[in-house]
Amino acid sequence: MVEYDCVIIGAGSVGTPTALAMAKEGLHVLVLDMYASPGQGENKHAIGGIRATHSQKAKIWTCQRSIEIFSKWEDSYGDSIDWVTGGYTFVAYTAEHE
Repeated sequence: MVEYDCVIIGAGSVGTPTALAMAKEGLHVLVLDMYASPGQGENKHAIGGIRATHSQKAKIWTCQRSIEIFSKWEDSYGDSIDWVTGGYTFVAYTAEHE
């Protein structure tokens, strides 16, 4: 019987970098996802977007790390996740927002 230190549900923008970090620390990690490639579930439903513009520092840092990992995924792991670099547009309605 195989034993795991951690089981992660979902290979999206949070599950994948979490699993990679734990594995690099020597933990035995199992990632369960209904799709064969990472980032194909809810990330795809949300146009596959990972953004680093949040109001909370922890979310910003998590997404920045996710962007770093996913942008190098094919070179690192040989599996294409159809990564495309895009961007976001936010309208500045006031001088404060600008």
